[in-house]
Amino acid sequence: MNEKVYQFKRLVHLPRTKVWELLSHTDHLNRVSGLFSVHFSPAQFIDRTFFRYAEAKVFGVVPMKWREYPFEWVKEERYSVERVYESGPIKRLLWSLEFKGSDEQIGDQSATEIIGTARFLPANPLGLAAIPLVGVKSIKKIMEYVDLYIAENRTREFDRLPQEKRGWAVDKERLAKLSEQLHVVHRHTGQVERLIIHLTEHGDDEVLQMKPYQLADQWKEDRQQVLAMFLQATKIGLLKQSFTLMCPNCRVPKASAASMKDVKNEVHCDVCGVDYEMNFDRYIEMRFSVHPSIRQATDQTYCIGGPMTSPHVLGQYRLKPQEMEIVHYPALPGEMRIRLLQRNDQAAVYSAESPNEPELIVGETGFEKSSVSLNSEGGKFRIWNQTQSELVAVLEKVEWDPQAVTAANIASSQLFRDLFSKEVLSSDQQIGVESLTILFTDLKGSTSLYENIGDAKAYQQVYRHFDYLRKWISANNGAVVKTIGDSVMAAFYRPKDAVKAALEIQGNLKESQVKEMAIKIGLYTGPAIVVNANDLLDYFGHTVNMAARIQQQSQGHDVVVSYKEWTEEYEQSVSTFYACEMEVFRASLLGIQDEVELIRLTNIQ
Repeated sequence: MNEKVYQFKRLVHLPRTKVWELLSHTDHLNRVSGLFSVHFSPAQFIDRTFFRYAEAKVFGVVPMKWREYPFEWVKEERYSVERVYESGPIKRLLWSLEFKGSDEQIGDQSATEIIGTARFLPANPLGLAAIPLVGVKSIKKIMEYVDLYIAENRTREFDRLPQEKRGWAVDKERLAKLSEQLHVVHRHTGQVERLIIHLTEHGDDEVLQMKPYQLADQWKEDRQQVLAMFLQATKIGLLKQSFTLMCPNCRVPKASAASMKDVKNEVHCDVCGVDYEMNFDRYIEMRFSVHPSIRQATDQTYCIGGPMTSPHVLGQYRLKPQEMEIVHYPALPGEMRIRLLQRNDQAAVYSAESPNEPELIVGETGFEKSSVSLNSEGGKFRIWNQTQSELVAVLEKVEWDPQAVTAANIASSQLFRDLFSKEVLSSDQQIGVESLTILFTDLKGSTSLYENIGDAKAYQQVYRHFDYLRKWISANNGAVVKTIGDSVMAAFYRPKDAVKAALEIQGNLKESQVKEMAIKIGLYTGPAIVVNANDLLDYFGHTVNMAARIQQQSQGHDVVVSYKEWTEEYEQSVSTFYACEMEVFRASLLGIQDEVELIRLTNIQ
């Protein structure tokens, strides 16, 4: 039987970026459109081709199974997907959407032309009869989805995707009780109200695996405040937290752990075909879901390979064996790379003004060149698959998701440590952190303090000093890891936060209850190992040792950092915090072979 082709065109008064966001979120689109949920197998590589088996029951009763091949797309321009059916009335479906900007405008609103094409290959007369109904229905559902978005967002304060046309069973009595508790502990009333609306008016996919920073950006709220609200909501039982294990190569979730104790140091990726060791910086994310006692949200999949599954990927291309293809790519937003699925080979992308269709060749051992130059404004390049297998290449950002709350981030949060002190790794696990700033303090002259005023009074002053340190460490997104005698060890996710906390500790000391005390501070940034030490989330390694040794060079009322860190991390930002004097000096640190160049910050005001 011959292939049947259906095409539609529609002009909508939305910018192309918004239309792409709407229609490339294929899992949500299919869910809201009332399509059936799908079970996908792990990635397969059979007949020299990469795909997943997909199974579903059409209309809830008719079983269907097909091979779903990887989506192809160019961000904000087009996407397509091919399905080859194992049985049933249809042999093959190729669905594509194309987005073109238009000169037509309504006021200051730009317009986009949507071009949809469905190519059906019937397997029998039944398929031939059903195709017109299926094709027209699919087109109609897409346009209803776009129209629904336009209608719903005319009067909304915050932009949101269309939702399923049904109510969700919510325990309103329990929700009201816990909402009241959340209002008490979280003083930002508007944020609490937005969370409650989100939990009651959004679909299951949007109340499961929520990302606080993403919602904060959507609500135009402070990220740290929204994260604090999510932690507090989890503590009272409104939400539940989980740790999502990301593949460091394709950056797609591969497993989930309900508790940090369930996090393992190694994860397997079926798409990349390899095992990876975890780290706290990028590969472990904390996400949140509505608590089942509030609402029973169902975790179902409607589409697994759409562009929004991998928003860091600007272009994905299927490359036929022994063929040269010319592929398009959009404007490049920053540092990029081209990577091959399964083979895990990659080539760096460098920006050039006007390369003339550069070429990449892929042989049996991978890319023949380690880099390629592309036009930062977008264009096209040639890629030659010289292997005997179909390959899938992706053009992707090197930068990781800036909206992710990583384990390294959360472990350096004082609120998280206070609320969830038992959230630690299993005692047999050690996980690395690529970059963390460790700050050590010490109380100068504490021994004589005990001798002069007695143990009880001295302890009270030391305790107040701990409260003072905790205040400024917490205010700057850091966490006290532990106290050691009269010393404090603290951790910060961002170096800038650490130096700001150190300066504020010294800069505000004269106005505090512990103004008579002299505090010594040193800090250092680098990799560390996260461990469970006596049911405490602790850090070990060279960075911790260096921070402790650098603190020993402090004389009190000052802050000591390494000269290298100063020039790379702190120099430009310190002047925005406090005025201070700087002294460069060299010192021998205990256990460190060579002298280290340091900077002492004094007269901090």
